[in-house]
Amino acid sequence: MVTITVNLDKRKVKKDGTYPICFGIYHLGKSTTRSSKLYVSEKQWDDKKKTIKSIHPQAQMLNRMLIKQLADLQSSLLFAEDAKVQQYLNPIPIIKESVKPKLTVFGFTNSLIDELKIDGNIGNAWVYTSALNALQKFHPNEQLYFEDIDFQFLDKYNKHLVRSGVKHNTAFFYLRTLRAFYNKAIKHKIVDRNLYPFNDITLKAEKTKKRAIDKLLIKEIIALDLPERSSIWHVRNWFMLSFYLMGISFVDQALLTSSNIKKGRITYKRQKTGKLYDIKLVPQALTIIELYKKQPQGYILPIINRTTKNDEERLRLIKDRTRFANKYLKRMAELIETEETITTYTSRHSWATICKKLGFSIEIIAECLGHEYGNKTTAVYLDSFDQDVIDNANEKVANSVNS
Repeated sequence: MVTITVNLDKRKVKKDGTYPICFGIYHLGKSTTRSSKLYVSEKQWDDKKKTIKSIHPQAQMLNRMLIKQLADLQSSLLFAEDAKVQQYLNPIPIIKESVKPKLTVFGFTNSLIDELKIDGNIGNAWVYTSALNALQKFHPNEQLYFEDIDFQFLDKYNKHLVRSGVKHNTAFFYLRTLRAFYNKAIKHKIVDRNLYPFNDITLKAEKTKKRAIDKLLIKEIIALDLPERSSIWHVRNWFMLSFYLMGISFVDQALLTSSNIKKGRITYKRQKTGKLYDIKLVPQALTIIELYKKQPQGYILPIINRTTKNDEERLRLIKDRTRFANKYLKRMAELIETEETITTYTSRHSWATICKKLGFSIEIIAECLGHEYGNKTTAVYLDSFDQDVIDNANEKVANSVNS
């Protein structure tokens, strides 16, 4: 008959002073050990009850995992035929040449970044790279495996970020991206789903300062007497065109070409989400576009003003031009004597806020901005609003700042 015991294997200690919890399997005078891949310190282990003590921050979850693993072993072996038990006691030797090297967190994530670049998702590749760089500052050792990431690791990492002067929402972003790495590793069968450590850590962003400005300030920006063809004049045009296009992002605006304009409408696919937008050009937007009829490189606006070799170089140039635009938007805020922060994001938030104040529903605004509304279960039963409704909302918003 098979006997299965649960023990803390004190022969194998990790750098953090924890030991693996192992299952001892005994049958007909032979024995073997099977790791649970759960690690605790000696003071966190109750050897009499064979459970993890409540002083461990994840005791409840880890004990559930331990019970499940023991139950699985028992169901497999207690009433199994002798040949199957012998497979546990005398496993077939693994030929070293056939074993793939275990992927580290850094190795796996760098491969994800390479794939994103190949697929042209440069923005997401940059997001992953910044999160990976932050993790590497906390854990410089490249030999970090997904099994090493537990509650204690995440708690220490979060505290490290805060003590390093990282803002709360930036720390939230780094931890959320690390969670995305872990989820992808589970799907690639690199780490066991049972080891998932994020259930016991709360990830929540803080509310940020509102990014919208009211229509009176938009009117003041329009009314500014700026030198024609000056840098600040161009930036105002870009800002207002973004506003008239329902808050199109700076990167999407920079990449617009004449091929995006058909029959008085602009259609484009958003870089960030891949969602397709179809927007009627209000007269105010057409007026700005007319100012840039003969733009080099085929772009509607002179944001990208030189030939770029690839997508990554193009996006780096747009990122630099975003900083340039924000510098002049800050000057505009000074000229209209407001303490509100104005950036390239402000046009999108302001459009939505003004639209709401004009009486349009949250559902209409969400559809205009390309967001889901309601919960996902009920949303599948709702038809999209007619294009006329979207066009009407944008016309009303545009006219409200030009009346």
